[in-house]
Amino acid sequence: MPVKPPRGGATRVEVPASPNRSADADQPLPGQSGRRSVDSSSTQDNLQSRAGTSSDSNFDEVRPVAAVLVHASPTEVLRPPPLLSLDDYATNARAILPQLNEDGLRVISRRTYADLANGDLVLVAADPATGLYRARRPSELRPSGPVLLRNPESGLWYAREVVEPATRVLVKKHLPEVDDLEADAFIARFDDKDVAELELRRIQLGLPQLNSKHVSMPTHQNHVVQSHEVTEAFGMWHTLRQLYQWQGPPDQRVYSDGQLSGFKLDINLTLWPVDKLLSLNFKSVVSLDLRGYAPLAPEVFFAQFPNIESLTVTSQSITRRSFSASIYENADSRFSIHQGFAEHLTGLHNLRVLNLQDCDLHAGFSVSGMSRLEELGLGNTQGHVDLLAMVNELPNPSRLRVLDLHQNDYLQAAPDVTRMTELRVLDLTKTGINRLPAGLGADNGPINLEVLRLGDNALADAPSLKAMTGLQELDLSNARLDRFPEGITSEVPAKVLNLANNRISVIPEFVELRAGFNLIGNPITDPASLRRLIHARIKTGTDIWLGTESNDTTAFLWLKHVPAEQVAQKLELWEHVARLAGLIRKLSRTPEFHVERPLLQRRVWSLLEIYHRADQEEKNRLIRIMTGEQSPGKMLERLEDEIRKYDGGRQHQPLHHLPKRPRLGSE
Repeated sequence: MPVKPPRGGATRVEVPASPNRSADADQPLPGQSGRRSVDSSSTQDNLQSRAGTSSDSNFDEVRPVAAVLVHASPTEVLRPPPLLSLDDYATNARAILPQLNEDGLRVISRRTYADLANGDLVLVAADPATGLYRARRPSELRPSGPVLLRNPESGLWYAREVVEPATRVLVKKHLPEVDDLEADAFIARFDDKDVAELELRRIQLGLPQLNSKHVSMPTHQNHVVQSHEVTEAFGMWHTLRQLYQWQGPPDQRVYSDGQLSGFKLDINLTLWPVDKLLSLNFKSVVSLDLRGYAPLAPEVFFAQFPNIESLTVTSQSITRRSFSASIYENADSRFSIHQGFAEHLTGLHNLRVLNLQDCDLHAGFSVSGMSRLEELGLGNTQGHVDLLAMVNELPNPSRLRVLDLHQNDYLQAAPDVTRMTELRVLDLTKTGINRLPAGLGADNGPINLEVLRLGDNALADAPSLKAMTGLQELDLSNARLDRFPEGITSEVPAKVLNLANNRISVIPEFVELRAGFNLIGNPITDPASLRRLIHARIKTGTDIWLGTESNDTTAFLWLKHVPAEQVAQKLELWEHVARLAGLIRKLSRTPEFHVERPLLQRRVWSLLEIYHRADQEEKNRLIRIMTGEQSPGKMLERLEDEIRKYDGGRQHQPLHHLPKRPRLGSE
């Protein structure tokens, strides 16, 4: 019967020697683990010992008759390399980190890290309000962690524990030229010592670029530099140096909640030395007024003013060469707002006021990204921009406080102000609209409106003021109105009501005539209304209404109902005072000319007679009043007061016969 093979591990099996192999060669066989079982020198003895052990449970009871021994040819034995410690694999983490930048920080995958004294790295970001670095979490856009300061000796960062106040000594250490008041103004803006020192070091580094030797006059095609422009350029350079150091006169300072936030800067772009200031940041400038034109690179220009909150751009008259090089002419320089310019305006994250007066708006201009905008002024613009669509793009219309679109007569339709609940000023003067804006006076509209200007539009209908209890100024001049708006009270509007050049003929009794009202140019013919206007002028000292001036330049303008026997005498007097004809004719615009004409004529002839008899000195005084006083009614009153003042015989006598008083009731 056949012999069962052993069930255990490797055994030696002796076989006849191969004719090609050495008879005494050994070859170990792999066991169950696939590894070499033992060393070749001891294989035979060990296996024979195992085979003869009766207690080994891995073998069957039937044993092999004989062991087969395989002899292998002698080969070189490869020993495994010695095991290494973990230290041999360790790498210095600092060696593979990015190098420190100029601020002593490391930038890894667009994130900024600071080396702490304990060996840790912490994610940081600059606080936009202070400029100091603060720890932040990866999920944060603005850092919320503690302020970190850098040890100047070790270069490592640590958390600030104590906030020290800025002092005059610190300010004057970096800016020795400032006086105590200027130092105090700087401290009012930077009361934190670390924040102040950071800004002072930045100022020191940039000041050399603002030395007077760097001043140069930019040259633009066809522009002729005038002597006064050279003076203005040097003055602007001096102002730039002041503002760079947070210095400036009181009228240039801008305050927010009682604290100094920065300064105003007015720039004549025609004289702006663009190529000399590219590496400077004027952080103190929060309000910027630009006028004129220059070939600006907006990405460079606005980088110099990162803290702009208010931007105003207006046109400017310049002197330029005409087609003939020897002829100069004045021209308006309109600023061109192209798409690139508008995109960089969106990058001004603090921008709250944008006023582009007399500018050319090109396709692509938008305000959709200006989320903090509170005032928008686009008066007298030109270009291919749909202003209504652009206003509708405002991301936060409820923040808007001023909307000024005046003198864009192509607008035709008024913007919808339904969601503009915080709107205080709405100016749609001369925009070509013929209907009132939607939402005006509605509960979800601008109920807190203070200034409403809708003049020079063919509206025909006036807005109701019942819901506008806070209205201060209302302009509805030249709007083709034939009646007063509803809701006018003794307090609404509080300061100005301009209804000039409309079609109003009667003043309602409920309307209280007061200072700030303007009804000039309306065809008011109602006698009661005209008498109320006389009383209002005497009370307020201003003309609320004036009619159209008469075209009659002769004496017959003042001879109505004059007895025939007096006409010749008055015509002779008129020839002696003919030089006053044009000045006296202004009185034909007064309410008195329409309802008290006989009395007014007597006052005029009395004045002319006194003037004819007066000496030259008195005549000169009277002429100065006639030419200097704009109100015709006040002119006559002042002339009469002047005559009484210098003529003792007329101190208590009227210059004319007083009319009979009307009877009040029956006897």
